[in-house]
Amino acid sequence: MITKADLNKSEVVFNEENHTYLRGEQRLSGITSLIHHVLMLGVYPGATDYVNEVRIPKAGYYGTCVHAAIQTWDELGIECTEYPEKDHPTAGLLPAQDVSQELETYKNLLCGLRTVACEFTVDYGDFASQIDSVKADEDDEIYLVDYKTNNIDYYPGGQEGLKEYLSWQLSCYAFMFERLTSKKVAGLIAMWIRKDKGERWVIERKPDEQVECLLETTVMLTDNGFEYINELMQVHEIPQLMEYQSLAVPQELTKAIASFLETEKKAKEMKERLRALMEQYGVKKWECDEFTATIGKDSETAIFDSKAFKADNPDEYNKYLKTSEKKGSFRVTLKKPAHED
Repeated sequence: MITKADLNKSEVVFNEENHTYLRGEQRLSGITSLIHHVLMLGVYPGATDYVNEVRIPKAGYYGTCVHAAIQTWDELGIECTEYPEKDHPTAGLLPAQDVSQELETYKNLLCGLRTVACEFTVDYGDFASQIDSVKADEDDEIYLVDYKTNNIDYYPGGQEGLKEYLSWQLSCYAFMFERLTSKKVAGLIAMWIRKDKGERWVIERKPDEQVECLLETTVMLTDNGFEYINELMQVHEIPQLMEYQSLAVPQELTKAIASFLETEKKAKEMKERLRALMEQYGVKKWECDEFTATIGKDSETAIFDSKAFKADNPDEYNKYLKTSEKKGSFRVTLKKPAHED
């Protein structure tokens, strides 16, 4: 039975606090940053400062807690699922996490796999990374496993976009693992875990020649971090969404929406006219066979000036700040007919 002791150990030292990899005095780049900058996968286009400084750190802490719970279970057999609040330099107070549901979801996804090593460090050239888990099946075949907790609804490209990113990430891991340990990787697996939901994906491995080409990227460490140059693979622009002209929409759908928008526009105008008439004659309630129209009493309402409070009490504001996922707005606007000015 293969164990962690059978795997050659990398000379690279990982600093968990600073999230840096060192081979002696040389600082190495991680694989995530390489894929982001060269292939532009997993990059969030147009992310605001609030997203980068608040939402992403909070999502990251959730993912870190899930990873920690899984690792503690795999290495010690202990269910450690409650994690305290944590201060963050830009996100303020990261909320406490209870990831007991996530750990149970993980156990259900194992399906006969046993853990050989957790957070296993691999390196090649100017790059290093930690594999979430090295696992083996009943035949001692080796599988490399990565855990993801992303909200797929907001991930660039959705589930398929995440799988493409994982394909490159895990393929790099496999390439590095095989050269470090001389052990063959039988397959790549991703476990997507979010609360009580979970899926186990078989991830396609990229050809070694493509992976090697990516890992031959020239890396330069600057004051602003790593810079990457790969003339063969560099993507200089984030892929854009499909142009509207290439999206085939049934004509009956467009006509129905246009008709609804036109009716909605006219209804708004008629409602405004009716209210004006009622106000003119002092009528608060008016009825006909089809509907009832009522004008409510005028009132005052107190509005909390969050902008002023934030300016005067930034620490308190961040302490009580709560974020929630919100889908991007969808707006359909009726075009003005050509004969109108």
